[in-house]
Amino acid sequence: MATPAWQVARYPPPMRYRWVLFDVGETLIRPRQSFGAVYARVLKGLGVAWEARELERALRATWAEVSAALPPGTDQYGVHPGGKEAYWLRFVRRTLELAGIPTPGLAERALAPLRGAFAEADAWNVFPEVEGSLDRLRSAGLRLGIVSNWDSRLPELLHRLGLADRFDVLAVSALAGFEKPHPEIFRRALEGLGADPARTAHVGDVPELDSAGARAAGIHPILLERQAPERADAVRDLRAVADLLLA
Repeated sequence: MATPAWQVARYPPPMRYRWVLFDVGETLIRPRQSFGAVYARVLKGLGVAWEARELERALRATWAEVSAALPPGTDQYGVHPGGKEAYWLRFVRRTLELAGIPTPGLAERALAPLRGAFAEADAWNVFPEVEGSLDRLRSAGLRLGIVSNWDSRLPELLHRLGLADRFDVLAVSALAGFEKPHPEIFRRALEGLGADPARTAHVGDVPELDSAGARAAGIHPILLERQAPERADAVRDLRAVADLLLA
C-alpha cells in the first residue's frame, strides 16, 4: 500500500486554512468518570459515602450558578477575591451544600484531593482519533494551537497526556485573563502563532463559546458533535476535521 501523500510531502499543499485552534474538553479529551463519580470517590476516602448521581446534579447546578453570575468571557478565577484556590473552595462548598451533605469542614478537607484527582492524566481519556489527526495536520504544514477555558494546570495536564508537543501555542483562560467566547483569548492564540484570522479555523463543541468566540475574532468555526451530529455544518470527530481542512 502506498504511503499517504500527507506523510511524505515536504511542502504543505495549497489550502485555505494554515492555522487551526482547538478546544480541549470534549474535543481532545474527556473525563474517564463523571465528575460526580470522582467527587463520590474522593469523599468516600474522607469517610463520607454519597451517591455520584446526586453529586453530579449538585455539580451541574453549582456550575450553572457560577456561570450565570458573571458576564460571558470573564475569567472566573481572576475576578474571585481569593484567586483560584478560594474560587474552587467556594465551588466545592456550594456543591456539597446542594447535594445535601451536612458535614462541617468537609469542603476544606476535600479541596486538595479533588483538585489532585482532576489533575492526574489517569482521570482523562484522549479520544482515539485525536493524536493521528493532529499529526496528519502538522505533517501537512499546518500550525496548531489550543484555546480553552481551563485553570492554569492545563499545560501540565496536556504534557502528561502526551499532547502538548503537538501544539505551537496554548491560550488558557486562567493564564490569558479571558474566557471564551471573549475574542481576546482567541487573539492571544493568533498572536502566538503569527496567524491570519481569515486563514485560521477553530474546532470546538460548544456553539455559544467556541463558534461565537471564533467568529468574533474573525476565525472560521468548525463545530464538533461527537454524538450523531444534529447540525448540518457539524463534524463528528477530528478525523473529519482533518479531511475537511486538507481536502
